[in-house]
Amino acid sequence: MKRFLTYIAAVSLLIMTSCDSWLNVKPYDKMSEDELVLTEQGFIKRLNGIYIELNSDMLYGGALSVEMIEIMGGAYVLGTDNAVWGNYADLASYKYNTEYWRARMNEIWNKAYSLILNCNLLLESLETTDVEFTGDNYKFIKGEAMALRAMLHFDMLRLFGPVYSRNPHLPAIPYYKQYSVTPNDLLPASDVAEQITNDLLEARILLANDPVKTSGTMMESPADGSSTFMCYRNLRLNYYAVTALLARSSLYFGDKENAYKYAKEIIEDTETIFPFVEKSLVTGSPDDPDRIFSSEVLFALTHSQRNKLFKNYFDPSRIPNYVFRMDNDLMSNVIFGGGSNTGGNQDDYRYRVNWVATGANRYFYKYSDMVDSGNIRNTMIPMIRLGEIYLIAAETCSENIGTGAIYVNKLRSHRGVSNLSSLTEETLRYEYIRELYGEGQLFFMYKRMFAPVMFTSSDNRNPQPSDAIFTVPLPDSETDN
Repeated sequence: MKRFLTYIAAVSLLIMTSCDSWLNVKPYDKMSEDELVLTEQGFIKRLNGIYIELNSDMLYGGALSVEMIEIMGGAYVLGTDNAVWGNYADLASYKYNTEYWRARMNEIWNKAYSLILNCNLLLESLETTDVEFTGDNYKFIKGEAMALRAMLHFDMLRLFGPVYSRNPHLPAIPYYKQYSVTPNDLLPASDVAEQITNDLLEARILLANDPVKTSGTMMESPADGSSTFMCYRNLRLNYYAVTALLARSSLYFGDKENAYKYAKEIIEDTETIFPFVEKSLVTGSPDDPDRIFSSEVLFALTHSQRNKLFKNYFDPSRIPNYVFRMDNDLMSNVIFGGGSNTGGNQDDYRYRVNWVATGANRYFYKYSDMVDSGNIRNTMIPMIRLGEIYLIAAETCSENIGTGAIYVNKLRSHRGVSNLSSLTEETLRYEYIRELYGEGQLFFMYKRMFAPVMFTSSDNRNPQPSDAIFTVPLPDSETDN
């Protein structure tokens, strides 16, 4: 770990360019020191660089969105050819200690903590700078950096920490609030939770005047060519995205009262800011549907080559190479079927536009290119969406989960399916699966609920919950410390 931290101290992030001007930045090695720490634009570029690096294959551009974490969450059927599927078969059996997966977990950990340390470098530079910032830009840069730091720690806790509902006092991960080449000690999961919450609360205060509240997401560049820093607010950790992370993390930490409070605030405040997708944009445009329901996304990454997620993992033209698909019976007859037992219905927009039949199988098309490939919606990787907030509200609005049906039914009314007559923890899990499939949240849901992971419609292949399944061993780069 010490070698890793020293390496991060010596090497800046490699910044790639984005298809949109708001993230068009120069690599750090081509920027002067003045640009980096002595100008407002330098700070903005450093912050943009962290957002861009979240698109890494090791993080949300692969492993923590559609690939590794979704296999752990039972999202896909794997083939039987060991030469093609061997490493993935190990992962689906939760064999985390193979050489391949130890190396992959190291990569994920190191990448996440390198970005955390870059957040801290940015925050420390803000504290010592003499730069005069425009309007509230100082607060917004600081707030977003703190929220990014909290989000990355939260996902490392969810991946490598203990099952929080069972063992919140067990050692989990280190929490870095300052740049340091000296490794920090592991903290109990409950202490990490406190640090995450504090960072998000402070970020929310700093973002209190976020223009997203009054002007919406502003998904257009200014006509006068001025700075786009206050535009594209759903492509940044805006005020409501931070509030949504507080709802998500509060639920994970067992604080249902605050989870409901934050979820309710978003639901009540954002009806016009993050409106439910119009049916015509989903099922009325068969050649170019809005498969990610982009108007509902509170925070997304923007990745100019997002289509690679489809091409690399789901495109049936790749066969006989590996292609991820869902167990057909589980998908068609249980998750998007099953009637009142599961709440599934094949008229569901999420089924109709995201699953395309090829022969006897259906393949996942959420991240396939739109016809209008230049549309910014075509670059978005959803990180947190309005539908999840409705489900959090449903789960936390009272001690009796059944009273949350009003929130689930409001969501279902915008998915083309009828109301549930009652709500149970099981039917709520199905609703989470339908809403968040392919977005890296299913494994964390099962871990939070300590529930069996569903791989198929047959119980004999669905592993029962256990600490061994849900607790990924700490990477070698940390345990070697």
